[in-house]
Amino acid sequence: MTLVYLIFLLLAAYCSFKYDALEENDQHKSHRFWMLCGLLICISGFSYGLGGDKFVYMDNFERLSPDLSFYESIYFGVLIQGNMPLWTMLNLLVKQTFDSFYVIQFIQSTIVNIGFCYIIRRYTHRWFMFLLVYFLSEVFFQFNMEVMREGIAIALSMFAAESYMDGKKGRFFALIATAMLFHISATIMLAFPLIRLRITKWTLPAAFAIAGITWVASDFILTHIAVLALGGIGMLIQKVLFYAVQASNIFGFLRSAITYIIFPFIIMYFGLLWEDNEEMRQRKEKLISFHIFLSILGCAFAGLSRFRNYMEIYYLVMLADFCYMLFRTKRYFIIRSCTLAGTIFLIALKYFLYYPLNKAYFYQLFVPYTCILDEDRHVYFREDIHKEAVTVIASDDNVRDIK
Repeated sequence: MTLVYLIFLLLAAYCSFKYDALEENDQHKSHRFWMLCGLLICISGFSYGLGGDKFVYMDNFERLSPDLSFYESIYFGVLIQGNMPLWTMLNLLVKQTFDSFYVIQFIQSTIVNIGFCYIIRRYTHRWFMFLLVYFLSEVFFQFNMEVMREGIAIALSMFAAESYMDGKKGRFFALIATAMLFHISATIMLAFPLIRLRITKWTLPAAFAIAGITWVASDFILTHIAVLALGGIGMLIQKVLFYAVQASNIFGFLRSAITYIIFPFIIMYFGLLWEDNEEMRQRKEKLISFHIFLSILGCAFAGLSRFRNYMEIYYLVMLADFCYMLFRTKRYFIIRSCTLAGTIFLIALKYFLYYPLNKAYFYQLFVPYTCILDEDRHVYFREDIHKEAVTVIASDDNVRDIK
């Protein structure tokens, strides 16, 4: 069944070669693009046991009890499962109507992929290159099969960001409020209106320095947040503590800085330099500014790195343009080629992350492809990988001492 991955990649590569150079409206290009978007929805919607978090969602869905009232289900979802109300409501509706988690998969994947594909067309003509980058970078699997609740929140937050930049501030706050009711991490988007930097070549060293200073002070800052959370109860409070106690040593910080700040900044900076449209340039500068802000947080506080998810699709759009332009201009070719090589290497490292207890690699969460037509229990080895992945083995280097 893994053949479906190869089919998608071959179709996307062919369409990229044939259509990505077209900058005018073309019916064939649009048709092929949405066809491939539909294929991504089907890959996710028809999947069975792909990912690690997926098993948590499946278990929570099965635990929904008809004996509980609507309000009791919402309360149980927040307190015990750590789910926000709109995600619980969606599960309740599907449970009572279809009683099938596969419907949840299709609804979630449809919202996420159509939302992403609709927005990215505003920023690039390299639609198919974006699909290739989206798929190969593992972000497709992450937002469709791992952080499913957050995937919906991210899609809604992107529409919110577009609304804010279009001057529709009321719609921005309404969409963010809706996103937060799917996943509490969308709260970070409330900072979006506040962050605006003038992006120059000096922005990179400044961001690195600020991240370093904040990393040094991170123990003091986050342990105090964790202490405030110790008086609370419920799964949401446990998650605050889980992310608050995570730490990194100097080598972890440097790797995060390369992964989150240095390579992405170079890629996005060239996207800004190549942009001829002034209005679009201003939009990209705003998005890059917020990406830098989230990346600084991710470097300084290891537990907050997932906030970067809210700008990840915009970053991938600029990465797609970066890949497309690699051999189309000689300017700074060495810097650009080394940056791309480094980015590919870091993605490969993630795919081959090893879990010794299960003698398995990260990529095995998604490969081979398993379909709902073959509900074989052997896929539950992925649940064991997920449990190992989210288990923090305490040491002086990766856990903060809360006093």
